[in-house]
Amino acid sequence: MLKKCLLSACIFGLSANSLAEVNQMITYADIRENIGIIPGNIRQNAETEDRLDSPGDIFVFDQILLGENGKDIMGRNAGFCIRTDPGMPDFSGTDHPSLPDDPKNNHGQCQWSLVFSNAGKARKGSIQVAGRESDIGLSELTIIGGTGDFVGIKGVLCSTPEPQNKRFKQVLVYSKDGKDKNQLRCP
Repeated sequence: MLKKCLLSACIFGLSANSLAEVNQMITYADIRENIGIIPGNIRQNAETEDRLDSPGDIFVFDQILLGENGKDIMGRNAGFCIRTDPGMPDFSGTDHPSLPDDPKNNHGQCQWSLVFSNAGKARKGSIQVAGRESDIGLSELTIIGGTGDFVGIKGVLCSTPEPQNKRFKQVLVYSKDGKDKNQLRCP
C-alpha cells in the first residue's frame, strides 16, 4: 500500500507549511524457501570453499516481495551482498573488534532491486537501493534510482530483519522532487 503524507505529519510532527510531501511504502522481503505453492526464493552463497563467514564473501538473493499486509505478492526483491565485516572473529583474524559496531552483528555492502510486477492497481516499475545492511537492527540504505512509475525517485529504504517471521521489513521513504532530501530519513 502506498501512503502519501506530509513529511511533517509522517515523521517529525512539524508544521505542514515548512516541508514537502513524501511517500511512504512498506514492503516485506520474504526469505522462506517456499510460500505455499510458490517456490523460487533463493539465497545462494557464491563463495563457499571455506564454509565460514569472512570478508569478501558474496551471496545473491531473489525473494518474493510482499505488500504492507505481509501477504499480497507485489513482485520480487533481488540483488547481492558482499560481506564487509563479519561480527564474530573468523578464521583469518580479520574481524575488527575496535570498530564501533556490535561484534555479534554482521554487515554487508548490498545492492538490490524491488521489482513491482504484480502490484495490481498500485504503481509499476522498480526501485534500486544500495548501502550497508546489517543482520541485526535497522539499516538505512540509499534509493539510487527507479524505473516506470518510480523514475526520479529520491530517498531511503529502512530495512529491519524479522527473523521470527523469516522476512525483512522494508520501509521506503521517498520523494520525486528531491527538494527536502535531507528530511528523507527512517522513521
